[in-house]
Amino acid sequence: GLLRGSGDLGVVVQRARGALSIVSSSSRSVLGEVGGLGDLSHASVVFSRDQRYAYVVGRDGGLSKVDLLTQRLVARVMQAGNSIGGAISADGTLVAAQNYTPGGVKVFDAKTLALVADIPATFEPPGSTAKRSRVVGLAELPGKRFIFSLFDADPIWIADLAQPGAPKLTKFT
Repeated sequence: GLLRGSGDLGVVVQRARGALSIVSSSSRSVLGEVGGLGDLSHASVVFSRDQRYAYVVGRDGGLSKVDLLTQRLVARVMQAGNSIGGAISADGTLVAAQNYTPGGVKVFDAKTLALVADIPATFEPPGSTAKRSRVVGLAELPGKRFIFSLFDADPIWIADLAQPGAPKLTKFT
Protein backbone atom coordinates (compact mmCIF):
# COMPACT_ATOMS: atom_id res chain seq x y z
CA GLY A 1 0.00 0.00 0.00
CA LEU A 2 0.80 3.67 -0.20
CA LEU A 3 3.16 4.95 2.47
CA ARG A 4 1.61 7.93 4.20
CA GLY A 5 2.41 10.14 7.18
CA SER A 6 -0.27 9.89 9.83
CA GLY A 7 -0.22 13.67 10.30
CA ASP A 8 -1.94 14.00 6.92
CA LEU A 9 -4.95 12.06 8.17
CA GLY A 10 -8.10 13.19 9.88
CA VAL A 11 -11.46 11.73 10.82
CA VAL A 12 -15.07 12.62 10.28
CA VAL A 13 -17.51 11.21 12.85
CA GLN A 14 -20.53 9.60 11.22
CA ARG A 15 -22.83 10.08 14.20
CA ALA A 16 -25.86 8.21 12.89
CA ARG A 17 -23.84 5.27 11.53
CA GLY A 18 -21.46 4.71 14.46
CA ALA A 19 -18.44 4.99 12.18
CA LEU A 20 -15.38 7.10 11.44
CA SER A 21 -14.44 8.18 7.94
CA ILE A 22 -10.67 8.45 7.59
CA VAL A 23 -9.75 11.36 5.36
CA SER A 24 -6.61 12.70 3.67
CA SER A 25 -6.15 16.42 4.23
CA SER A 26 -3.78 16.66 1.22
CA SER A 27 -6.02 15.02 -1.37
CA ARG A 28 -9.24 16.09 0.41
CA SER A 29 -10.61 12.61 -0.06
CA VAL A 30 -12.13 9.82 2.00
CA LEU A 31 -9.64 6.97 2.31
CA GLY A 32 -11.75 4.51 4.24
CA GLU A 33 -14.24 3.87 7.01
CA VAL A 34 -14.17 2.09 10.35
CA GLY A 35 -17.55 1.03 11.73
CA GLY A 36 -18.84 -0.74 14.80
CA LEU A 37 -18.11 2.17 17.14
CA GLY A 38 -21.51 2.27 18.85
CA ASP A 39 -23.61 5.35 19.60
CA LEU A 40 -21.62 8.36 18.38
CA SER A 41 -24.45 10.89 18.84
CA HIS A 42 -22.19 12.80 21.25
CA ALA A 43 -18.73 11.53 20.30
CA SER A 44 -15.33 12.80 21.32
CA VAL A 45 -12.06 11.98 19.53
CA VAL A 46 -8.50 12.41 20.79
CA PHE A 47 -5.31 11.28 19.05
CA SER A 48 -2.13 9.48 20.06
CA ARG A 49 1.03 11.61 20.13
CA ASP A 50 2.24 10.06 16.86
CA GLN A 51 -1.22 10.74 15.36
CA ARG A 52 -1.61 7.13 14.28
CA TYR A 53 -4.47 6.22 16.62
CA ALA A 54 -7.82 7.89 17.24
CA TYR A 55 -9.52 7.20 20.57
CA VAL A 56 -13.27 7.59 20.27
CA VAL A 57 -15.55 7.99 23.30
CA GLY A 58 -19.18 7.34 22.39
CA ARG A 59 -22.42 8.27 24.09
CA ASP A 60 -23.05 4.58 24.90
CA GLY A 61 -19.93 4.44 27.12
CA GLY A 62 -17.76 2.74 24.53
CA LEU A 63 -14.07 3.62 24.18
CA SER A 64 -12.63 2.61 20.81
CA LYS A 65 -9.05 2.69 19.53
CA VAL A 66 -8.86 3.09 15.74
CA ASP A 67 -5.65 2.68 13.71
CA LEU A 68 -5.79 5.42 11.08
CA LEU A 69 -3.04 3.88 8.92
CA THR A 70 -4.49 0.36 8.68
CA GLN A 71 -8.07 1.69 8.90
CA ARG A 72 -9.19 -0.82 11.51
CA LEU A 73 -10.66 -1.02 15.01
CA VAL A 74 -7.80 -2.14 17.26
CA ALA A 75 -9.62 -2.32 20.61
CA ARG A 76 -12.98 -1.42 22.13
CA VAL A 77 -14.18 -1.45 25.73
CA MET A 78 -17.61 -0.69 27.13
CA GLN A 79 -16.44 1.34 30.10
CA ALA A 80 -19.61 3.13 31.24
CA GLY A 81 -23.31 3.53 30.56
CA ASN A 82 -23.24 7.08 29.24
CA SER A 83 -20.14 9.05 28.25
CA ILE A 84 -19.58 12.42 26.63
CA GLY A 85 -15.87 13.02 26.22
CA GLY A 86 -12.28 11.97 26.51
CA ALA A 87 -8.72 13.19 26.84
CA ILE A 88 -5.23 11.77 26.39
CA SER A 89 -2.40 12.46 28.82
CA ALA A 90 0.33 14.87 27.74
CA ASP A 91 2.81 11.96 27.45
CA GLY A 92 0.33 9.91 25.41
CA THR A 93 0.32 6.90 27.75
CA LEU A 94 -3.15 7.30 29.30
CA VAL A 95 -6.61 7.84 27.83
CA ALA A 96 -9.42 9.09 30.07
CA ALA A 97 -13.19 9.08 29.60
CA GLN A 98 -15.65 11.35 31.41
CA ASN A 99 -18.87 9.66 32.31
CA TYR A 100 -22.43 10.64 33.14
CA THR A 101 -23.48 7.11 34.12
CA PRO A 102 -22.03 6.18 36.49
CA GLY A 103 -20.62 9.61 37.28
CA GLY A 104 -16.84 9.78 37.24
CA VAL A 105 -13.69 9.35 35.19
CA LYS A 106 -12.09 6.12 34.04
CA VAL A 107 -8.47 6.06 32.89
CA PHE A 108 -6.98 3.46 30.54
CA ASP A 109 -3.59 2.38 29.24
CA ALA A 110 -3.37 3.93 25.75
CA LYS A 111 -1.71 0.84 24.23
CA THR A 112 -4.02 -1.88 25.57
CA LEU A 113 -7.12 -0.03 26.87
CA ALA A 114 -6.62 -1.87 30.19
CA LEU A 115 -8.27 -0.01 33.07
CA VAL A 116 -5.70 1.96 35.10
CA ALA A 117 -7.99 3.96 37.41
CA ASP A 118 -11.68 4.33 38.22
CA ILE A 119 -12.44 7.69 39.85
CA PRO A 120 -16.05 7.99 41.06
CA ALA A 121 -17.24 11.62 41.16
CA THR A 122 -18.85 11.23 44.56
CA PHE A 123 -20.05 14.30 46.44
CA GLU A 124 -22.27 14.95 49.44
CA PRO A 125 -24.99 17.56 48.96
CA PRO A 126 -25.87 19.48 52.16
CA GLY A 127 -28.39 17.49 54.22
CA SER A 128 -28.31 14.52 51.84
CA THR A 129 -26.52 11.24 51.29
CA ALA A 130 -23.55 10.83 48.95
CA LYS A 131 -24.37 10.98 45.24
CA ARG A 132 -22.42 10.65 42.01
CA SER A 133 -22.06 13.62 39.72
CA ARG A 134 -21.92 13.64 35.96
CA VAL A 135 -18.47 14.76 34.79
CA VAL A 136 -17.75 17.47 32.19
CA GLY A 137 -14.79 19.53 31.01
CA LEU A 138 -12.20 16.74 31.06
CA ALA A 139 -8.77 17.93 29.86
CA GLU A 140 -5.15 16.87 30.22
CA LEU A 141 -2.61 18.78 32.29
CA PRO A 142 1.20 18.44 32.17
CA GLY A 143 2.40 15.07 33.42
CA LYS A 144 -0.04 12.24 33.94
CA ARG A 145 -2.79 14.55 35.19
CA PHE A 146 -6.36 15.30 34.19
CA ILE A 147 -8.70 18.09 35.30
CA PHE A 148 -12.50 17.87 35.25
CA SER A 149 -15.67 19.39 36.70
CA LEU A 150 -18.43 17.76 38.69
CA PHE A 151 -21.50 18.88 36.73
CA ASP A 152 -23.99 18.25 39.56
CA ALA A 153 -21.85 19.84 42.28
CA ASP A 154 -19.42 22.75 42.63
CA PRO A 155 -15.94 21.16 42.67
CA ILE A 156 -13.24 20.91 40.06
CA TRP A 157 -10.92 17.96 40.57
CA ILE A 158 -7.40 17.21 39.39
CA ALA A 159 -6.40 13.55 39.20
CA ASP A 160 -2.66 12.86 39.26
CA LEU A 161 -1.87 9.39 37.91
CA ALA A 162 1.92 9.45 38.37
CA GLN A 163 1.47 6.34 40.56
CA PRO A 164 -0.46 3.84 38.40
CA GLY A 165 -3.64 2.57 40.02
CA ALA A 166 -3.45 5.08 42.88
CA PRO A 167 -4.73 8.43 41.59
CA LYS A 168 -4.02 11.38 43.86
CA LEU A 169 -7.01 13.75 43.84
CA THR A 170 -6.87 17.48 44.44
CA LYS A 171 -10.37 18.90 44.94
CA PHE A 172 -11.17 22.59 44.51
CA THR A 173 -14.45 23.63 46.07
